[in-house]
Amino acid sequence: MASQGSPKRRSVPHIVAPTSRSLRDSMLLRDSMLRLAPPTLQSSSNDDQDFHSNCLYGAVDGNDDDQHLPQTNNKVGLEHKPEHISFDATNSVRKRRPLLYQQWQCVERAASQVPAIILVTLFHLMVGIPFGVSYFPIGWKSSTYSAASYGGEDVESESVGGFVLDGAFPLPGKEALGIRMFLFSTIIGQLAMTYLSNFDNCIALQMVENVPFCQALTYIVVEIQGYGKEALSTLFFLFGLASVIVGLVFYFLGRMELGKILYFFPAHVLVGCIGGIGIFIAKTGLEVTANESFSLNTDFLQKFHLLVVVFVFEAGLRLISHWTRDESGKSRYPLLSPIYFCLITPIFYLGALCIKASGNSLDEEYFFPPLAAECSGDGCDSGASSFWGESVWDIFHIVDFSTISWEAVVKSIPTMIALVMFSLIHVPINIPAFAVSSNVDVDMNTELMAHGYSNGLVGIMGGLQNYMAYTQSIIYYKSGGSGRASSLAVALCTSVLFFIGPDIASYMPRCMAGTLLLHCGIDLFLEGVYDSYGKYDYIEYAGIVAIASVMTFAGMEAALLAGAISALLTYAIQSVAYPKPIRGSMTAATLRSSEWNRSPDAFEILDSEVTGRIRILVVQFQGHLFFGNVSMFSDGLKEIIRSNPEDKRPYIIIIDFTLVMGIDSSAAQAIVKLRDSLTNQFGVKLSIFVPGSSEGFPCEINLSRELNSQSIPNDEKTTMANGSHANHQRLLARLTGTQVCDDLDKALVYAEDSLIAMVNPCLLYDNIKIAFLGNEIKQIKSIDDEKYYAIEHLTRMCPGEELKLVERFFSYFCREIYNEGDILWRQGAKSDSAKLLISGGLIASLENEAGTTETISIGSIIGESGLVEHFNRNSTVHVLENDTVLYSLSRESWEVLKEKDPKCAHLLYAIAVRYLTLRVQHCSNRIFETRCLPI
Repeated sequence: MASQGSPKRRSVPHIVAPTSRSLRDSMLLRDSMLRLAPPTLQSSSNDDQDFHSNCLYGAVDGNDDDQHLPQTNNKVGLEHKPEHISFDATNSVRKRRPLLYQQWQCVERAASQVPAIILVTLFHLMVGIPFGVSYFPIGWKSSTYSAASYGGEDVESESVGGFVLDGAFPLPGKEALGIRMFLFSTIIGQLAMTYLSNFDNCIALQMVENVPFCQALTYIVVEIQGYGKEALSTLFFLFGLASVIVGLVFYFLGRMELGKILYFFPAHVLVGCIGGIGIFIAKTGLEVTANESFSLNTDFLQKFHLLVVVFVFEAGLRLISHWTRDESGKSRYPLLSPIYFCLITPIFYLGALCIKASGNSLDEEYFFPPLAAECSGDGCDSGASSFWGESVWDIFHIVDFSTISWEAVVKSIPTMIALVMFSLIHVPINIPAFAVSSNVDVDMNTELMAHGYSNGLVGIMGGLQNYMAYTQSIIYYKSGGSGRASSLAVALCTSVLFFIGPDIASYMPRCMAGTLLLHCGIDLFLEGVYDSYGKYDYIEYAGIVAIASVMTFAGMEAALLAGAISALLTYAIQSVAYPKPIRGSMTAATLRSSEWNRSPDAFEILDSEVTGRIRILVVQFQGHLFFGNVSMFSDGLKEIIRSNPEDKRPYIIIIDFTLVMGIDSSAAQAIVKLRDSLTNQFGVKLSIFVPGSSEGFPCEINLSRELNSQSIPNDEKTTMANGSHANHQRLLARLTGTQVCDDLDKALVYAEDSLIAMVNPCLLYDNIKIAFLGNEIKQIKSIDDEKYYAIEHLTRMCPGEELKLVERFFSYFCREIYNEGDILWRQGAKSDSAKLLISGGLIASLENEAGTTETISIGSIIGESGLVEHFNRNSTVHVLENDTVLYSLSRESWEVLKEKDPKCAHLLYAIAVRYLTLRVQHCSNRIFETRCLPI
């Protein structure tokens, strides 16, 4: 039925037959019906009109365009009003409002979080009971355990370091106190992670791996203060102090953005600690089950009937886990272990019913007694078992600063250090692993600060350390848990357990706690000791076994010391063996320095099999040189020299320290002695040492000064250019002995000059400007001398070519003069010339790299490849000195040269190929440097 109303109104389908189920279409349908309805019906819905004008779906601010449509009555529309439209229909539409829909969505989202919240809460209860009853040693007997409960027998006492722990706990409900300690730390951690972590689905947990440290602190305090409340006050102070210290360390690591520093902790030390803690937790599981201190004597073995139940449950879980693995060895069902632990209690009760039906009954020792039962004596109160009893709040008022034993605090420092260090190593593992599993990008430093606040807050109230638990977080995440509201619900449910958890634990069989502790301990031991075999070298694995053994038999402090010793020994031994201090060695027969403009006679000497570069030995050191590998690099270098026949042993040795990270004093002294032995034992004429940096060698002493025994004073440089026989001898003497060069290229130039000087020192006088004497080659007195000098350089670049051809080639060059600061060309400019440097100085640089430069030596041609290949300029060239003289071959002259004199043009091709060959063979392309700059 068509509407005859205003053309500005909505289209007909919205009035007659709406097809969309959205609320927006429903509201439009309602408007249309009101327009078609009688005036009385319209007036009766004015209130609803007001609501519609302000609450249109999709326009909560009331700015929807629909509210501005004309509200005129149309009599023609009344004639076509369908009879089935009534006031009741309008009312039913009016009830479907956006607010209700949004509320329903909130309900759905909340309902989807319930399974995850319940699952995590059950995990907290399951983990809290066995670990909560383990914080205090068995020898510190709970006052809730009466002698009658155990047939009048005394509980086995514990002995550590000669001290026997055997006394009554000063408060009723020792196990209840431990469970609440666990839950309180977990609650604070969950609240902190909810508001401070970047994860929206992480679960906090008390750091259960620290149970051995808690017991170690207990022994220290009780030995000094006894078994009264004063000892408990000191102990809780130490618990809180450790948490505060852990929190401060976490916070400052995150604040200073030093999160990655935790990754430098030796991995094998961590793995050894994990293995040792696994043994301790497994032993604790047996002690909790038998309520006896672990030993192999008759008293403990009499409790074997209690342990059998734990062994059966543990064996069942291991078998099921083995049968349900996939082809890769991973479990197909991640929730198998938690579900199995939840089923232990009902299975145990089912077995108890079967035994009862057979006319027998189970002894009370299979169960935990009421953990918050009333007791008599000092320190007990009548409201201990009440839901709001005073004992519920014991953890908040145990600490009394007037009763703290500072002697015990000082004696606990080594254990505290071990506790803090071990607490730090979990977070760098859990955070990245959970970030990958949940596909969330988080900042390690932010998470460290969150852990800092969490531990600091719980420590102020005397609580234990906490952290983000990876396993619980993964289960919570995969169960659909996410969001702040859900995380707060987890904290709320855990808070409920804080009050009722100990009462629930009273109905739990000991075998459940014992099985969980035993399973956790075995897993940690397998992870630390068994699974690590083959993943570490023998030195590291020996350290793992040693740390785990020391922690088992000697305690936490000894394990900390064993870990430090293991780390140092492993570093020392691996530094000796891996890597070897000598990376490699080679002759310089295939290496080329940047001194490309030598005369043909000089190159003939360097290429000779008798006097050439083959008599230069290059040895490269690496890693750290210290007292442990002194003999290795000294004897290794000598062995390399001995491996050559005496008539082919090197004249010159270049020792490259570019890859050396550090040198201690012992190694530095050995290097100085090595210099002397190379000359005295092997007849090495020149030893060159390369630190790889202008800052010198990486050591405290000035090794460059100790080694650099030969240098040329400035006042003697010019006298050597005269060419007399006496000066030749002085120059030759200066090119022997030892020398320190900043980089390998300079060392190779120095070595080449030394080889040339041994044969014909006169050949050095035109090149000595670069290596020794300064800027001047010759006293250029006229333009003719300058041209002659230029032709001489071109002749060297074109060996074997006729002089007349070279002179004809040079005739196409034009003379140019530049001053300091001028720019010949910029990187990326068109190549319109090639230039020959006659005097002055130039430097080329790459604009898109940090400080990559190359000084251009006199006699070099630059820009030849761009001119020949029509490439743009590869670098920017600056002028370093005033009156710099160059001879330039322009593109116009080059084109004329190619057309009129191809044979002469061939020389530029030959020069380009020669330069390319020299750059490819340069030592930087063989050993680590960066000298391959295209000009």
